[in-house]
Amino acid sequence: MKFTFYERASYLYDLFTFPKLLYVRDEDMKDLNAVLDDEDTYKYLDYEAYQKFVNTAQKDLEPYKDPILGFYADEAISNYDFPVLLFSSYSFIGYEHFNDYLNDILSNPEATIQKKLLYALYTIENSDALLDDETIYQQIDHLLSNREALLAFIRTIPTTENYRWILTLLIENPKEYIRVYGKLLKDIKPIFDRYAKAYAPKIEAFKNDIIVPLQKDQEKAFNKLTREVVPVDVLEADNRILTSFVNPYRFSIMQFGSDRCILWTLEMQTGFKRIAEFEQDTPKNRAKVFKTLSDETRYQVLKHIAKGNTSTKDIATALNVSSATVIYHINAFLTAKILKVVRSKQAQYEIDYDRLHTFWNTFIEDLKS
Repeated sequence: MKFTFYERASYLYDLFTFPKLLYVRDEDMKDLNAVLDDEDTYKYLDYEAYQKFVNTAQKDLEPYKDPILGFYADEAISNYDFPVLLFSSYSFIGYEHFNDYLNDILSNPEATIQKKLLYALYTIENSDALLDDETIYQQIDHLLSNREALLAFIRTIPTTENYRWILTLLIENPKEYIRVYGKLLKDIKPIFDRYAKAYAPKIEAFKNDIIVPLQKDQEKAFNKLTREVVPVDVLEADNRILTSFVNPYRFSIMQFGSDRCILWTLEMQTGFKRIAEFEQDTPKNRAKVFKTLSDETRYQVLKHIAKGNTSTKDIATALNVSSATVIYHINAFLTAKILKVVRSKQAQYEIDYDRLHTFWNTFIEDLKS
């Protein structure tokens, strides 16, 4: 088993993600970790430092607010930001500079880029996992030949109304938008580089604390580092690892073009430590699980997952909420270990019924005692 750290790709990922910080609000940072909102939280997650970083970055990005709005949905979390669609279509692994990456995409015919971006819209949340590529591309050809059909399709995307219109323009004129996007990245790169330089020591620590043990002890180190929160069956023979300081509390299996990567961010070790504590069947943890289930919308999200529907887009559409809302609730379930990570073509997680049964039965017995 092989673990390879892609430091330059990590830099590019953070550069592409950096403008999104403009839409992160203070309440979003609290909401994303609401299930951990207790007196022990600050022992694990340094909200104050991250909040300061976000607020400072937002002041630096404010002069570029209008051009940023042309490529990033104006919500804290979105699977439909322009760079996310590009990542899904074309891998940036192996590139040294963002211009090289964008220029290689521009070397493709515009029709090819259009089809790849629409394919990403269809498949980015696995909502069409059961459709074969031939069927999807037949639908894509129909959309590209019928603007009304294209508009109708984009209206189903669970994002802000403003960004739906932008998505239409991105699909219709991808080369123009890629060129303008390259100019935006060029403008903000000097700002981003100041932050990247400040975080360089933490990147070095990440390599020593995470990458070196993984390369030495492989599965054994993976179990230890993740505290067995993530099953080893998500691993492959060749594992590409990226990290991030822009989104420091995240662990994801991501597909960039044909490259499958593990996004293991800088502060995720503190997250694993906190999540692992939910294994303990204590009154405090039981109360947190019940608190997580107490929100009506969150409960409806869980019911969809119970029925086998794990598509963020489909759940958001059914509940008439944004994808960001669904992702927030899923994060809460994963943190409370109500959901567990699995490896499947149809889903990345499922309900941990054994855990819920144990908690409920213990709760009943505790009331009787």
